[in-house]
Amino acid sequence: MEKDKLLRDIRQLLRREEFEIGEPILKSISFDMIARREDIILILKALINIDALRSEVARELKILGKELKAAPIVIGKRSAMGNILDDVVYSRHGIPILSFNTFKNFITNGEYPMVYASPGGFYVNINGWLLKKIREARGISLGELANVAGVSRKAIQLYEEGMSATIDSALRLEEYLKVPLIEPINIMDLTRLEEERYPKMDNVDEIYRKLMELGYDVFLTLKCPFEALSKDEEDIFLTGIGKNERRIRHKAMNLRIMTRILEKNAFIIVDRARYEEIEGIPLIQKDELMESERKEEIKSIVRERSVL
Repeated sequence: MEKDKLLRDIRQLLRREEFEIGEPILKSISFDMIARREDIILILKALINIDALRSEVARELKILGKELKAAPIVIGKRSAMGNILDDVVYSRHGIPILSFNTFKNFITNGEYPMVYASPGGFYVNINGWLLKKIREARGISLGELANVAGVSRKAIQLYEEGMSATIDSALRLEEYLKVPLIEPINIMDLTRLEEERYPKMDNVDEIYRKLMELGYDVFLTLKCPFEALSKDEEDIFLTGIGKNERRIRHKAMNLRIMTRILEKNAFIIVDRARYEEIEGIPLIQKDELMESERKEEIKSIVRERSVL
């Protein structure tokens, strides 16, 4: 299958470049793997047709990226318009999408793409501050640059304020001013990720409600190998909920893989348990959670029962 081959190529590339890789044992809808090399953390999803990226999946990728300080990236092959081009950043629901070759150039050589696709064509980011500084220093009018770029005076003004430009207009400005104005697109920029809780918070499960009462921010991640991220000012926990013992063990195995790479803690809330941990992941009985009065009690349980 095409996706299997794409995943193999991604896996081989990352290993060759000395990334540590974690892949969920059970199928994860939101992502296919996480990868880390020193302070670079990636959350990766492979899609043959990038139009298949759903908004709810993108929402969870943004939550994970923002809270775990990891860059969510989709690696794809084509859209309804045809094959996606190399050295171009595409986007769906705010998630950057790259071809495999573009991703490879970034991982291997640290090369950021310079062009992004948007409705209407291909665009580049311009250093607006530099454009304005040079124009004013040389006494060039907005109208003169507008004629050079083939745009309106208002467009030049907007470029100086940070608006993107078409490739043709940007190249004309660079050639005329003899300075590089086009800036690379930072696909690792986490500031663009919006922090979104699950949109329907009125009927929250009592477990999540209790965690919030204890002082945790809870971000539901229903399409991941865990159900939520629970965080406070100091810590963030990958949070699972389990009932069937066999499924709990699989969930714990997934969490063990991810906590090792992400260097985060985790716990699983269960109705009742014969063990204090599975696969090194602490188990917290629901009654223990409900009887807790301070969030520090949860942290203490996690410390005592974690063997990682």
